[in-house]
Amino acid sequence: MATKQNIQNLVATAALLGAMTLPAAALDISKHAKDSPEINAVLLKGTVTDGDAYELKTYLNKLPKKAMTVVYLDSPGGNLREGLKLGNLFFERKIETVVDEKASCTSACALAFLGGRGTNDKPMRAKVSTGKVGFHSFTRDFNDNITYSAGDLKTVLQRTQTEVFNIAEYLRGIETNMDVLRIMLGAPSSAMNFISDDDAIELNIQVWDAKSGKHVDPAPVLERLAKARAEAKIAAAQPTAPGTPGPVTAASDGGASPIKPTAAVTPAFSPKRPETPTAKSDSAGRAG
Repeated sequence: MATKQNIQNLVATAALLGAMTLPAAALDISKHAKDSPEINAVLLKGTVTDGDAYELKTYLNKLPKKAMTVVYLDSPGGNLREGLKLGNLFFERKIETVVDEKASCTSACALAFLGGRGTNDKPMRAKVSTGKVGFHSFTRDFNDNITYSAGDLKTVLQRTQTEVFNIAEYLRGIETNMDVLRIMLGAPSSAMNFISDDDAIELNIQVWDAKSGKHVDPAPVLERLAKARAEAKIAAAQPTAPGTPGPVTAASDGGASPIKPTAAVTPAFSPKRPETPTAKSDSAGRAG
């Protein structure tokens, strides 16, 4: 009986914590270089672990009163539940979040990032075009030397469903597009879905051009994406004409191989530190 209970505890722990966990090494909390008389700028760097939200809250309580607070994130992720706690803290305290140039915020960090909110009560999270924001799906760690029962596997399934529900509730609570779940679960736990600048804009994330240091206007981007989707939908609905010949290939007629069309590539931006976005200008396991 004791062995059975230990196995169940192990599985429950893996489902709740192991799915998005990295080796323990708490976030380093420090003053960011962009701190100013008007802005409390805070840098969060390192792995997200249990207790980080409490430590950050303690740190924030000691800061001087200023017009706004901005948190800069640079983390590979870590504990899922702690990432959600951080995101809720950002949202509740109206703290803006930024992924700066050359910084990376993935998994649990990316979900926390989405909690950014401005003093105007609107979502306020921004990434520089050269910064990286990434999501990936859950993983589970099991002991190869233990035989798990059907009941253990049911526990894993239930806990996993609970975690997905918790993430969905978190996204709803911070008023964020549920499409994040599609992006998140679209990558295996061993990989990472780094969102493009277009993806970011669709998720109501501000994008700053690292080359010009200017805010990217979302209107033309959203218009272009909507038009492309409409055209793709119309094209998919068109029936294929009977007897339409297939593409000519080198194997069929002995000729040269056909030239494959090259997908359009969005030009990369060269990094240049932009000004910190303000509220006037305008939302994670191994989260690791």
